[in-house]
Amino acid sequence: MWKSFNRRLIAVASAAAIIAAVALPTGAYAAAASATGTVNTAGAPLTVRSGPGTTYDSWRTVADGATVTLLCQTNGESVTGTYGTTKLWDLLSNGGMVSDAYIYTGSDGQVVNSCTYVGDEPSSKTNPRAANGAINWAFQHYGSSAYENLCLAFVAQSYGWGGSGWNTAEIGGDWETSNGYLHTTGIPPRGALVWYHNSAGSGHVAISLGEGKVIGTSVAGAVGVAGYLDHGMYRGWSVAYLPAAW
Repeated sequence: MWKSFNRRLIAVASAAAIIAAVALPTGAYAAAASATGTVNTAGAPLTVRSGPGTTYDSWRTVADGATVTLLCQTNGESVTGTYGTTKLWDLLSNGGMVSDAYIYTGSDGQVVNSCTYVGDEPSSKTNPRAANGAINWAFQHYGSSAYENLCLAFVAQSYGWGGSGWNTAEIGGDWETSNGYLHTTGIPPRGALVWYHNSAGSGHVAISLGEGKVIGTSVAGAVGVAGYLDHGMYRGWSVAYLPAAW
């Protein structure tokens, strides 16, 4: 991996050099587990979205000049910004995504590991929504308390179903376990269902955003983002397979 110019360093040096600079293509590669960057929009707040594109839900902003932590990067919609045109999107430590076109990292290309997505569910029960679409629906309900004690319904509806077909998340987690879908090692990849026991015996489930973050119910009494181990009594993660969903 190499390139003849570093556009971001050039941008700091002079605006004229940006016009003259030519960056050779770079590909995705394994890099650091995390990195810091600085938002540069020339003044306006930068919109944080639920997925890698401008059509995904905008649920908060970060100020121009703010320092952000990048957990992983993924390809998405092409955006032209302060540092040129790129398809790279950065997953931030708060669980949202921003275009890398507005983030100064000291590099013109990828600086952290690629975001890992969960595998497909069996074709016999394909979800109406894919992972990014499900996460987008979940973010549209960010802060809502309407789904408290309805974590399984929330996850099923995120993936486009009317309901899961299971009475509790404990039953759902048991099914995933007994049918060989539950993984108990590794950080849950983006889009995975993340399963928990709880003291009530009803269990809990959320959706992984990747890199140790989940979105689901019961985060301070509402839909929110948390670390995947914050709920306690962690069971493991599975592909987004809901065989009884309707």
